[in-house]
This record gives sequence, structure tokens and C-alpha cells, in this order.
Amino acid sequence: MNTVSYVLRDVAVLAVAYVVGSVPFSYIFAKVLTGVDITKVGSKNMGATNVLRAAGPVPAMFAFAGDFLKSVLLLVALEMLSPNMPRHTVLIAAVVVVLGHDFSVLAGFKGGKGVATTFGAVVVLSWPVALLELGVWLGAMALRNTVSLASVAAFAALPVMALLLRQPLQLVLIYSLLAVLGIVRHGANISRLRAGREPKLDRSYFRRR
Repeated sequence: MNTVSYVLRDVAVLAVAYVVGSVPFSYIFAKVLTGVDITKVGSKNMGATNVLRAAGPVPAMFAFAGDFLKSVLLLVALEMLSPNMPRHTVLIAAVVVVLGHDFSVLAGFKGGKGVATTFGAVVVLSWPVALLELGVWLGAMALRNTVSLASVAAFAALPVMALLLRQPLQLVLIYSLLAVLGIVRHGANISRLRAGREPKLDRSYFRRR
């Protein structure tokens, strides 16, 4: 392959990553299973937490699974179907699939906050880091029972955990980008946390049908 072919290949890969990331599973499952348009209720965010609050645990479970698997399946496919794919292309695709989720072309460039999609990418790229991230998220939830706080803590810890586990520098840089993106997407939540107005997770949501 010549230079132009490599560039076209990478552009095609990143375009596919963006489109895959753009599939709004939270909106789809809430609408199909319960008729709820989550862009008009609750926080209006297209994420599993808003689906849980507005439509119940079953649509939320499917929404989380969809958002998680779109990054997992994309990255696994890139690594399995194209074993000669440069590592930097796979890493950039991990960022782009999250950008697709956060700014979906299929939903008017609106989207979620990238928690499940980022976690899926980390699982594929370095599962030990993903385990530590899950521990941070669960620990924060156990202490404060606030999804946004747990998510922000997990994002902030992501590059730190990668450094502690001596991951390659390029992976640490990608995780730093994902951490910044995730924290920025939680800007409104952070403001409410500072003001003491961020709602905690109501366990009664899990008893809804």
C-alpha cells in the first residue's frame, strides 16, 4: 500500500468508528420498549442513567449494553480483522467512537457522556486498567451513591491507573484525552455537585417494570 492508500484506510476506519459510536442505543431502547423519549425527560441526556430514571431498569440495561458493546465490538473487529492495523489507528478509533456517542450525527450531534462507551474501549485496550476503573466507580458509588460523581472519579483516575500499571505512553495519552472528554461532558453535573444539588441514585428505580 502506498501513502494515499494508508491515509484512505485510516479515514475509512475513523468514519466507521464515528458512525458506530453515533448509534443512540439509549434513545432507541427507551423509545422501543417503553415509548419514552429520553431527550425530553429527566436530564434529557442519552445515557443509561437517564434511561433508568425515565424508563426503568430493563431499557437501561439494554442501553448500557449497547453503548458498552459498540466500542468493544468495533475495537475487537479492528484488531482481529486487520491484524496489520497500526496501533495508533486503533487508539484513535477508540477516541472517535466515544466522540460519536457524545456527539451523535444520528441525533443532531447530541449524545451521552461516554461512560459505558469509554469503559468498553478500556476493557479491550487494557483490561487490568478497566478492572481498577470499575473498582473506583463502585467505591465512589458505595460512598456517595451518586452516579455522576462516581463517573467523574473514574474518568479522573483513568490515566493515573494506566501510569500505575505502566501502560505504554501512547495509551496513557489516549486515556488522558478520554478522561478530559468525559469530565467536560459532566460539566453541568460537577456544577450541581458543588452546589449540593446533584440527585443521588434512587434505589426504587430498579423496582420499576
